Amino acid sequence: MPARRPLRTMAGMRQLLLILLLIGLSLLALPAQAEPPALLSQTGLWAPGSQQPAPGVRPFTPLHVLWSDGADKQRWIRLPPGAQVDARNPDAWQFPVGTRLWKEFRHGGVAVETRFMERTARGWAYASYRWRPDGRDAERVRAAGETVALAVAPGGRYDFPPNGDCLACHADARSPVLGFAALQLGPQLPAWLQAGLIAHAPARWRTQPPAVPGATEVERAARGYLHANCAHCHHGAGVPRPLRLALEADRPAPPAPDLEALLRRMGTRNPYVQMPPLGTRHIDPAGLALLQAWANERAMACDGSSSPR
Repeated sequence: MPARRPLRTMAGMRQLLLILLLIGLSLLALPAQAEPPALLSQTGLWAPGSQQPAPGVRPFTPLHVLWSDGADKQRWIRLPPGAQVDARNPDAWQFPVGTRLWKEFRHGGVAVETRFMERTARGWAYASYRWRPDGRDAERVRAAGETVALAVAPGGRYDFPPNGDCLACHADARSPVLGFAALQLGPQLPAWLQAGLIAHAPARWRTQPPAVPGATEVERAARGYLHANCAHCHHGAGVPRPLRLALEADRPAPPAPDLEALLRRMGTRNPYVQMPPLGTRHIDPAGLALLQAWANERAMACDGSSSPR
């Protein structure tokens, strides 16, 4: 019997190598990942000859927004004709090949950047576009990203992210699309369901969309903030540190986090300590104030001097 074990091992290795070879061949059979268009006007966002959304391009607004150093943002999504988002997993929606999303960043009323992502046959592709000074179009930034002097941006500098930063936030999330989800759409969700753009969602969502859980208005706002700014990494299968800040649709909230630790790390831009670690150079004062209010509320409840209503 012992003499036959190497044979079984070799047979297993051959089987593994065959599987790996088949996977490699299947990947080679897929079309190469096309480079995103050179200009924003070529991505399908606008109708020809204008800067108005093209047919099928729909705006949406997350209830809880990601802090981006004070930038004002607009967002759009376009699904392929006849396609639907699969909401079978309420917290990890699946988007059809051909889905496109855009997010525009403005400082001082001036369009600075538009980020673009598209679901292709090989996965998600990402690009960042820098607006020309005349505001007529935007040019794709190189994949390595760049930092430029920009008077309207906080501190006079603006970072166009490298593709690696896009992957760091989007690829590890439960769904690569961060702002278009059940809890983020909230009261907007029934309209999307009525339009037939989302499939396999719970029937109750047509009249009772899911909401951020919490015992008080402050807690709900704070948990929504953490969900928008931290959940793409801090979920059940995310970063190694066991800190779950992600919420789940129609489920109770996770245990309250260590707010003192969160406030300490959100309140610095030391690159070795700060949270979030990417996408921001400046502290969010409103976000800090919100989490401090939640911490104060919890402390008062623990002291028995107040009870949340």
